[in-house]
Amino acid sequence: MGLKTSKSRCVLVLGGSFDPVHIGHVALASSLTRQLQPDELRLIPAGQPWQKSALTATSEQRVSMLKLAFEGWTDCPLIIDEQEIQRAERQQSSYTIDTLRHLRAELGTETSLIFAMGADQLLNLHTWYQWRDLFEVANLCVAARPGYSLNIRSQEVAKEWQARLMGTQELRRQTHGGTAIEPDLAIDVSATQLRTELKQHNPTMRLLVPHKVLDYIQQHSIY
Repeated sequence: MGLKTSKSRCVLVLGGSFDPVHIGHVALASSLTRQLQPDELRLIPAGQPWQKSALTATSEQRVSMLKLAFEGWTDCPLIIDEQEIQRAERQQSSYTIDTLRHLRAELGTETSLIFAMGADQLLNLHTWYQWRDLFEVANLCVAARPGYSLNIRSQEVAKEWQARLMGTQELRRQTHGGTAIEPDLAIDVSATQLRTELKQHNPTMRLLVPHKVLDYIQQHSIY
């Protein structure tokens, strides 16, 4: 499998559209940070995801919402990395493998690089651009969201995933090539449903969005 032991830092990467940022994102970051004890959390808002329709909030608004949502974050050093947004502004396609290769070049070969993804993303991993190469650059950690089966549709992905499966502590010690599952994420939020509720001014949205983010959304009439 080509696993290599990390001798130094661990960086946890959480990417997404963040359209909008919600409590599920913060809960995922908190849960994985407790499990992995990373030296840094890197949040990477997407530019224009090629597998999704156009985003509602602008890049600037999504970055502002991220800053507000994680304003009180003290679990570990945090960086909001805008590389995918910058590529989109240059009208360049942005794939996860490109982002992780960029991070690997920045962080060096000795850093344990852990890319967090949702269970729904794992089920579609076989559709990702150069998905096999992800294992050569980073570790992959999946948060098992409620209601999602981890019966991976693609036999190729399932075989690769199972062959590399390990515990989160062991994953942290690998620079790349490992996989792990974090089964304790109890909060499931659909961004699509959330945007609909925001448009309808549904009061339950107050429970799903950090209050400063909700204030920002309302002030700027984003949804």
